[in-house]
Amino acid sequence: MMIGFNDNNPNAGKMVTPERMRQTRAALDTPVKRGPVMEFEDRFTDCPSVFRYDGRWFMYFIAISKDTSVSGYETHFAESDDLLHWQYGGPILKRDPRREWDSGQIAGYAALYDPNMNGGCRLTAHEGQYWMTYLAGSGDGYEPDPLLMGIASAKDPTDPLTYIRRDRPILTPSDPDARFFETRTLYKSTVVRDEDHLTGHPFVMLYNAKGYDGHERIYMAVSDDMECWIRYGAYPVIDDVTGDPNCYITADPMLLRDQDGLWIMNFMKFNRSRSAFDTFACSYDLIHWTEWLGEPTVAHSKEKPDEDLYAHKPWIVSWEGHIYHFYCACTTDNRRYIALATD
Repeated sequence: MMIGFNDNNPNAGKMVTPERMRQTRAALDTPVKRGPVMEFEDRFTDCPSVFRYDGRWFMYFIAISKDTSVSGYETHFAESDDLLHWQYGGPILKRDPRREWDSGQIAGYAALYDPNMNGGCRLTAHEGQYWMTYLAGSGDGYEPDPLLMGIASAKDPTDPLTYIRRDRPILTPSDPDARFFETRTLYKSTVVRDEDHLTGHPFVMLYNAKGYDGHERIYMAVSDDMECWIRYGAYPVIDDVTGDPNCYITADPMLLRDQDGLWIMNFMKFNRSRSAFDTFACSYDLIHWTEWLGEPTVAHSKEKPDEDLYAHKPWIVSWEGHIYHFYCACTTDNRRYIALATD
């Protein structure tokens, strides 16, 4: 089932002014690139999600062997005291041949972090459990179609032995209500609480998905219990690829909220002119988004050999007045690792 927009939302359709967009871009500025914070010699690392739990910093990230033909994504974690220096912790979710629909791909992302600026992305529980959504599939290789969306929960988000995966996916591209451009594969998802019930539901998910045309767009789903998810709205909330032959992907959404209640969606774009880079959009109602069209929040540099191909897939932490922008950097000599830019 798919539901439409909440007509009782007092902020529905409220526009974000150009000045407010410029202020947001300034608040997200991270000109100091600090280089790799998580890189392996034999595996690609990707898609960081950073959160605070039990007084420490943790990072979920996904990894895949550089020989992608015989491997798939798994989810790992690292720990830090200062957000700058990271120590590898181990796997959180591993491939499991005993399972079926998610035996080969298990790429997880922290859910229900605190999105409020200076909240430090503190991880919060629901029903005594901490949650993770994940990209799931049964095949080997780098993102083989189709990919589904799974969910898991744990009593301790840093202990792989407590994570329990559900027996079936929460969303698939073959669902009867799958929208026109999400019928091949579902990718990264981010989940936050909608405490104001702007959508009429307490939990909101943004995710990117691919349709028959091979492009990716960002969609919304909602839930009342974290277990059952319903698609929200008939169209993408971010679609830069329809009608634009130069843009292929809008993806990897991550949500923040400023002190005035403005929602900030950080996400990546891939196009021919700027390659893959991070940017953002703003909304007062989580439904209607105003996209920033100026300079990216993070972009690659041909003059910087350790990220001369891509700089994309954002996760942003605001802590004690500073901004930490984690992202995936790629090079022309086959490196893919998690990097950090700060203010």
